[in-house]
Amino acid sequence: MRFHRTRRGMRGGSAVVLLILLALIAVSGVFVGCAQEDGTEDQAAEAEDAETEDAGAEAAEPAGSVAVVFGRGGLGDESFNDAAFRGLEMANEELGVEFDYAEPQAVAEFEPLLTQFAAQGQYDLIVSIGFEQGDALGAVAQEFPDQNFAIIDTVVDQPNVASYTYAEQERGFLMGAAAALVTQNDAYEMTNDAGQVAVIGGVQSPLIDANIAGYIAGAKYINEDVSVAHGYVGSWADPARGKEIAISMIENGADVVWGAAGRSGLGVLDAAMERGVYGIGADSDQGSVAPGHVLTNGMKFVDETMFIAIETTLAGDFEGGVNTLGVEEGALGYTESLLTADTIGRLEEVEEVIISGEMDIPTTVEEARSM
Repeated sequence: MRFHRTRRGMRGGSAVVLLILLALIAVSGVFVGCAQEDGTEDQAAEAEDAETEDAGAEAAEPAGSVAVVFGRGGLGDESFNDAAFRGLEMANEELGVEFDYAEPQAVAEFEPLLTQFAAQGQYDLIVSIGFEQGDALGAVAQEFPDQNFAIIDTVVDQPNVASYTYAEQERGFLMGAAAALVTQNDAYEMTNDAGQVAVIGGVQSPLIDANIAGYIAGAKYINEDVSVAHGYVGSWADPARGKEIAISMIENGADVVWGAAGRSGLGVLDAAMERGVYGIGADSDQGSVAPGHVLTNGMKFVDETMFIAIETTLAGDFEGGVNTLGVEEGALGYTESLLTADTIGRLEEVEEVIISGEMDIPTTVEEARSM
């Protein structure tokens, strides 16, 4: 378990204030010179010191304070947690907030960490990252009713919790459609004739199953004859196991594999690169993980969600309740990466289908398999 702290960078407005203060200090210096001639050197020096201290205090004053408990696996997953951290950095740079954060390694750490932050009584907002923190946050939010909380990726039904969720099946639908458009397509050199694609989730849950169900439905929407394999790593932080499962699916014919599995998904992309097929990243642009093999990335714009949660709170507009975000809201999407112009055009059509609501996208694997 590690704690870190950062300070805000200089914003444009603060820089202007500082320049004005420095100018005033310079003018004070002129008067100090005159004062020396008049025999009032000590008083002038004290005035200069006081102004310098005031300037430093104003420059260091944060606009607000936020604490974040990341999901298991921590930073460096090049996925969900890293995307959330980018949102923190945006808030630091653009809003001038100060923040603390913790990287738990076990579910049992969630509640103590949230309690520790809440007990300090110094944060405008405390944010939980990931659906696994739902139970822990529910308990802590009840214990600290005057503290504002937010959670990304699940719902906690407490008046002091703003819940940000995503229409996960929509993202899965887009990624399944992309996979089906690519497999058996001569425009993509790393495909085969098997007509099989695959998706690997991290820990089995309703959230991950919605992604998988959407993936299956999206692939079938494009081509009913495409075969879709799916599986679970059982962990968010086991790249070796993710790679092992992906290799098994690739050996069975899959030429496009999506890893919706946090840090475990890095192993899926590694398998795609090693076996010469296409991988699909998740949450962040993971093209650097397997150069030349990341077809696209199923984007969940967690950075923007984090920024919105913080900005809303600092503006005094915090409100408990559920905020569900999807393709229409610009919260879910994909990167163009290795996709051809033709494929992108087809995916834009798929986006319109999703936004129109004419397609009832399944949220369970059983429902998707029965379509």
